[in-house]
Parts: sequence; structure tokens; C-alpha cells
Amino acid sequence: IIIPDEINIKFLKDFVNIINKYKTKHRFQIICGGGRTARRYANAAKELKVSDNQAHKIGIAATHLNAKFIATLLKGRFSDKDPREIGKKKGIMVSGGYKVGWTTDTDAAYIAKEMNADLLINLTDVKGVYTKNPKKYKDAKFLPEVSWKEFFKILGTKTVKPGGHYVFDPFASVICQKNKIKVIVASTDLKNLEKIFKNEKFIGTTIR
Repeated sequence: IIIPDEINIKFLKDFVNIINKYKTKHRFQIICGGGRTARRYANAAKELKVSDNQAHKIGIAATHLNAKFIATLLKGRFSDKDPREIGKKKGIMVSGGYKVGWTTDTDAAYIAKEMNADLLINLTDVKGVYTKNPKKYKDAKFLPEVSWKEFFKILGTKTVKPGGHYVFDPFASVICQKNKIKVIVASTDLKNLEKIFKNEKFIGTTIR
């Protein structure tokens, strides 16, 4: 999202404007993934036979780079601390990965839990949840709403597999299900994101 090929200046400018517009109505905690930068390092690490543990640490560093940049743009605070502590902080906090074995989805879920948040929004490169991977299968059907039980069936697991790619990861899903946190999976269309903030009809998937 942040760096598809080059740094996405327009997206970042619009994203910052929207967050600033709604920050008095909503409390925001923003968690950044590593995106293409992290994947490029991961591929290089695999070729160069870097250990999985070290490769994951490099991936976490990529998330911190993105998060520090977003925090600077929003005049917020960056944190690389335990997400279970970040969720207790006030003001706009921006973070990335925390430790080896956790995805940024997991970080987001723990932060949402500590905030007593009623909503977690996951922006991704598809418009929501499908019956199967829409990039691989043309007959994949878009689902505007699913229960957690249905979502786990689609995932096929409640555990994170090494190298697995999930629209929202299984461990984070377990945390949200247990704590009754509604999750919306949506695309990077920021006009659509604004509709979510305004509680208007939007394109995406609600999981609850």
C-alpha cells in the first residue's frame, strides 16, 4: 500500500488528510505492514540462506520504517513496544511489527483489545474476503459479511503457517473473535474508507 513500486505519495497525502479530518471523532491506532520492501528482503534472505529468525527481524525493520514515516506525516508517535502496551496510549500511535512469529495483523488485534476498540479495519490489496483467493481463482465469490466460524472455514486453519499469506491472519482472528472485535477488510480506496468512518454503505467484508 505504502510502497507498491515507489512511495505512494498521493495515497499517503490523502490518507493523512482523512485521518486528520476524523481524529477528533475517532481514536486511531495505525499499524503498518512491511509491504513490498519486506517481501523483497524476504526473497533475498531466502536466496542468501539467511535464517528464518533473522529474515523475520529484517521484515520487522521494514514495518518500522513505514510506521516511522506515517507517524512523521501525522505528527503522531511511533512505537516499537509491545502492542499490548501501545493500546493503552492516547493520541495517534503508529507502529509496525513487534516480535518474530507475530504478524502485524496480530499486533493490530492486541492493540484493539487493549483499546477496548469495537472495530479493526484491515486495508489490503483486494476489496474484501472471498470464498477463495481471487488472484488465483476466477470463480472466487466476494463475501460482504461473514461470521468468524465461516471465516475460519475459508482460512482452513486457526494457526499461522510460515510463509502463509492471509487476508487477515488466523491468530489475529482468534483474538478478535474472543474479544468481540468487529473486523472490516477493505481495499485501499480512501473514499471507501471515509464511508466506513461515516458509517455509510461501503465496499468490503465485515467479520463478526
